[in-house]
Amino acid sequence: MSAEPARASVQTGENGLLQLQGELDFVSVLAVREQLAERIAASRGDIMLDLSGLQRVNSVGLSLLLRVAEQAAEAGRNLRLRGVPAGLQSIAEVCGLDTWLHQVSAA
Repeated sequence: MSAEPARASVQTGENGLLQLQGELDFVSVLAVREQLAERIAASRGDIMLDLSGLQRVNSVGLSLLLRVAEQAAEAGRNLRLRGVPAGLQSIAEVCGLDTWLHQVSAA
């Protein structure tokens, strides 16, 4: 029985932009969390995440973003998001976090 390929991944783009790709869900969140932690620890300044490569995301993805924002704040850094999928915006609205999501989304 072969291992299932990664459902989601983190790529590092230009100027330290972190790009999330694939399906961010209960199956993939632990691997993505580890990848993000490594890349964030190796970077300086604000944390910019591009979510436009996510094909699917559920509430666990929102939870991960909240945790990253908390860790960034503890380190005196800001989290900025771009390319937020409509599905994630809907989940944030249901959870009462749409204002927060709007605040961290880059213009």
